[in-house]
Amino acid sequence: MTLIPESSADGPTPGIYAGIESLAGVFHPHAIEVQDFSHYRAIIDLRSAAAFEDDHIPGALHADVRDWAIGAAGMTSDSPATAPLAVPEPTKLELPPALQASVAAVGRDQALLVYCDQGGRVSNPVARALRWRGWTVDVLPGGWINYRRWVLAGLEVLPRLVPFRVIASALGSETLRIMAALRTLGQQVLHIEALAGVRRNALSVPVSAASQPSQAWFDSQLLQALRALDPRAAVWVTDTGARIGEVMLPGALNDALAIAPVGQLRIDVAIRAATWAQDEPLCANADALIETVANLDPQPPPALVAHWLDLARRGGGIPLWSSVLSGHLEPIYQFQRAPRADRQHALPSLQVASMSGPVLAQALRHWIPTPGDGRSAAVT
Repeated sequence: MTLIPESSADGPTPGIYAGIESLAGVFHPHAIEVQDFSHYRAIIDLRSAAAFEDDHIPGALHADVRDWAIGAAGMTSDSPATAPLAVPEPTKLELPPALQASVAAVGRDQALLVYCDQGGRVSNPVARALRWRGWTVDVLPGGWINYRRWVLAGLEVLPRLVPFRVIASALGSETLRIMAALRTLGQQVLHIEALAGVRRNALSVPVSAASQPSQAWFDSQLLQALRALDPRAAVWVTDTGARIGEVMLPGALNDALAIAPVGQLRIDVAIRAATWAQDEPLCANADALIETVANLDPQPPPALVAHWLDLARRGGGIPLWSSVLSGHLEPIYQFQRAPRADRQHALPSLQVASMSGPVLAQALRHWIPTPGDGRSAAVT
């Protein structure tokens, strides 16, 4: 893990990644003495249900069999403490239903990974029982705490190796559409806000702790997404600050985004407003929209709220939505991103005539910077 690029306002230099197809090869679970997680037909989390809910290895199955494992360990307590785990040790106990369900679809020629947070007191007896029944089983050395250390280390390494490009827009509904269009063009996308369970300015679905993942689960999913990236090509992200609701960006990722080139969406405010109304259910109720926005922090000036109420009395619609967007939500967003803007190289503004998928994709196809056009570092 010594592949650290020289710092640059445009991000890493693509040439240093020749032959590297994904960051999974740069930051590998070999560091915690297991195969890549995709190697295992099933990964079984043997911790409590609450611990699993808070965070787990992405894709893992849950089987809380602590009592069974302690009983199974007790039945072989007369075995030498130094006996290798690979030695077959049959147990008189049947596998518990939760464990049977976890391995039901796993062939004897396929590998399993198990882990616990009890210093091996649960994972070792489970692995022993499964091996005796014919499965190939790895135990995560160091258990859960070792995995968490690995995740946090990866989140400090990998963001420094990615050529990020930022899409700046006040509305999460707009960036959702742009990210989807970028995917249709074969571009790499890392939708950080989606991982955090947030859509910026989604008024009908306010951000709350209940709607977001735990910090640890956000970290695990983020690392998995980063490891899948090809560092030789640009990675498009939505503009975000260090805190997204209740979760925090890793320091290295926040630093990388703070210097990444940025493209600002430019589109007629009436078109933006009409598109916003398609994606924001609250726009269908003018009174509810005004009340919700009036209670946001920071609150709009009373005179602006009075203007919105007047527009609502006249029928609302695009004039009201446009005023809410351009008069309050957009200025707040620009104020929030101002500290980052001073450190970011500006790409040409993304100017589009419509936010529909096909039109947006066509505009992006012509807008995405290419090597040698002088607009940014290489983007492929």
